[in-house]
Amino acid sequence: MKKKILCIILISLVGWNMTHAQKFYARAGVGGGISTSASLDLIYKYETDGTSSFLSVVPVGIGNGVNGNLSFGYLFNKYLGVDLTVNGFMGFPTGSDSVSSLLGSSRSEVKIAGDLISFIPGIVITAGLEKVNPYARFGLVIGAFPMLFQRYTTENPTVNPPQSAKLTNGFYGGVALGYSAAGGCDFNLSKLINLFVELSFSHATWSPNYSEVIEYTVNGEDRLSTLTPYQKKTEYVDKIQFNVDPSQDNPRKALRQTFPFSTFAVNFGVKFKF
Repeated sequence: MKKKILCIILISLVGWNMTHAQKFYARAGVGGGISTSASLDLIYKYETDGTSSFLSVVPVGIGNGVNGNLSFGYLFNKYLGVDLTVNGFMGFPTGSDSVSSLLGSSRSEVKIAGDLISFIPGIVITAGLEKVNPYARFGLVIGAFPMLFQRYTTENPTVNPPQSAKLTNGFYGGVALGYSAAGGCDFNLSKLINLFVELSFSHATWSPNYSEVIEYTVNGEDRLSTLTPYQKKTEYVDKIQFNVDPSQDNPRKALRQTFPFSTFAVNFGVKFKF
């Protein structure tokens, strides 16, 4: 009786494996892209011709950068499936002059870059071909760990001795939400391994909850501890009150800002079927 039960279990497992063979897959890829939208209130460029001075907007696209991604999916048939992608994005810095001054000098340089770890559940549609299989993927971007960094550097040669300072302000909190679309081709090397190349577009917006100074040095000396809570941290809210004397023991209040994480990218990698 036990042998019969064991045979039934083995036959069932073999039948399940034949029915579901190669419907599960995992993908690992890397890529890079350019930003398709920009924030216009992060950097201002200062210029002078000796007679007149000018201030202009510098568009900051925090979607310029590289990414690595890992996906797990299931195909209902050779035409339709679902997957979940975990994508890690590291942004390239955008730099220019800044009107923010750390040491009383006329201007400072600032560089801004954003990082994002996101989860992308999606629907996959394929042509169902054997050798070269085109596909499209559409998904929802849920950016669980968005971050933005402003790095200021200032040189003031008008004092004796000359001074230099560095300050890094990090933006944190909140969730980035948006959408993603991609199109590409699988190149079947065997029944178990594919290579893929794709073009993808993603757009998400993010409003941080707070920003905090995480580095402040003057002439190489750490001065972070000299900052008050009001100077060090900013909380972003929907409404602020005027004519209120700020307390240096509490974070500063500022109106909420929204930043776009938008990228047009080229990705490639390997896909394992099982």
